[in-house]
Amino acid sequence: MNANQQHLLDAYRAAQRGEAPPVQPGTDIVRTVREVLLWRRFTSVVTAPADRFPARVLRTVRSLGASLLHPRPLHRDPSASDTAARPAAGHPVRAGRRTEAAARRRAASPCG
Repeated sequence: MNANQQHLLDAYRAAQRGEAPPVQPGTDIVRTVREVLLWRRFTSVVTAPADRFPARVLRTVRSLGASLLHPRPLHRDPSASDTAARPAAGHPVRAGRRTEAAARRRAASPCG
């Protein structure tokens, strides 16, 4: 059953009961479209220029361009520290055995 047939059936039932007939299908489509267009015009005037669609697209393109030119690392090693002490120029770097104090602290640690 299509919309017109349903409307005819509803109109017949309303006439039998003495009620007002239902609104015909498609009557309010033009009015609804006009209201939607009016609402869009209103929001375009009220919306700040920085929040409008072209400005948002431009911001997105700029940020993508910046991220392509200066990529950030996807994964950062949590054990690496930006403030890690680097040896000063001209000073030797000691590698090898731990000191006795460090060995005692490690041995006394309950975590192993």
